[in-house]
Amino acid sequence: MNNLAFKQQQQTPDAAESIAACKALFNGETTRCKLKKMFNQLPDKSRGLVLIAGGLPAKDYQREFESFDDLELQKIRLGMKYLKEMVVVFDNSLGDVRRLKHYQFSRTH
Repeated sequence: MNNLAFKQQQQTPDAAESIAACKALFNGETTRCKLKKMFNQLPDKSRGLVLIAGGLPAKDYQREFESFDDLELQKIRLGMKYLKEMVVVFDNSLGDVRRLKHYQFSRTH
């Protein structure tokens, strides 16, 4: 297919759609959608960890992202931040924790 035919097949998006997409990049809506999708897809155990780290009850692990109010969402953000800081401390002290071996934890080895 030549370039002219290819260009003719491409549809130019509506100006309002383009402007809305650009605004979404700067008002946090794009990130919020990604965050909502990611949180809702987390395994139950991971959701519980984030909730506990943020000071929320672990029993809320089955709730959808949209069901939390602003205060609870702030606590979820703080929980994610706390877990990240903890992982960084482990990485800085021990290296990649995925490379730790069983015998490094055991007293009998």
